Amino acid sequence: MRVFLLFIDGMGLGGDDPEVNPLLTAQMPAFRSLLGGNPLWRGAVPFSGPDLAVVATDPCLDVPGLPQSATGQTTIFTGQNAARAIGRHLNAYPTPRLRAILEEHSIFRRVVARGLKATFLNAFRPEFFEWVAAGQPLQADRRYRPSASTVAALAGGMHVFRNFDQLRRGQAVGFDIDHEVLRQMGYDVEPVDPVEAGRRAARVAAEHHFTLYEHFLTDKAGHARDMAEARRVLERLDAFLAGLLQELPEDHLLLITSDHGNIEDLSVKTHTLNPVATFVRGPGAGAVASGIRSLLDITPAILRVVG
Repeated sequence: MRVFLLFIDGMGLGGDDPEVNPLLTAQMPAFRSLLGGNPLWRGAVPFSGPDLAVVATDPCLDVPGLPQSATGQTTIFTGQNAARAIGRHLNAYPTPRLRAILEEHSIFRRVVARGLKATFLNAFRPEFFEWVAAGQPLQADRRYRPSASTVAALAGGMHVFRNFDQLRRGQAVGFDIDHEVLRQMGYDVEPVDPVEAGRRAARVAAEHHFTLYEHFLTDKAGHARDMAEARRVLERLDAFLAGLLQELPEDHLLLITSDHGNIEDLSVKTHTLNPVATFVRGPGAGAVASGIRSLLDITPAILRVVG
């Protein structure tokens, strides 16, 4: 089976107050279709349907404090309890200890070690490849400090990365999906409809056993506490998911998960203690989802079925 992992930064299962939870009021028909027409909130999960299951997933990892990105993502991409390993939840970028965990237990490394094809669907900017080619230490320059996902992908080899030439050919996806932010940053890329971006993602995934796409603008919108921007981000992401669902091959298992809550509660600027939703869609989805209780279970679930 082939696996597509859609990782969404900072999207938890919030409450039923539309004044603070944009997941209740944003136009998200693709996500709702995976929940039997229900909006994405605590009351809609768990949910199951034909070849589909949605489960509430614990991001706290039995460690006190608010879940954070560096430890949560390290856990997702390795199956190791990163927060327990360093004794706390850590935001932003992984420390040397977390990088060591990522390098040893990376899902990319383990998939590639099986002789399978893996790819990181996000298009990386030219500066990243220049930096790596120059042999700069990963943590040497604050402009290019690698996220947990990047360290995990590096453990699988440079061939798993995608560049802007591939983005222009429709063989990668920008972190902002439609290229609006990339164009504002001065990069020469044409706009793309989010639904088409999702279709492109599915076509790339069809050629690989494991594909990761990471979207972090959800977490940024949550920290900003901007309801209008949060809805825009969510609706763009939903359109991407719609295109992905249209063309993702039938032999693919789609997993969607997050590292912690944030955008689902705009009453606070911080992350939340809310569980996150893990969607599993495709052959054997119910059996896969039945083994997922926390972020620790994502990589093991993938490795049990990929190949």
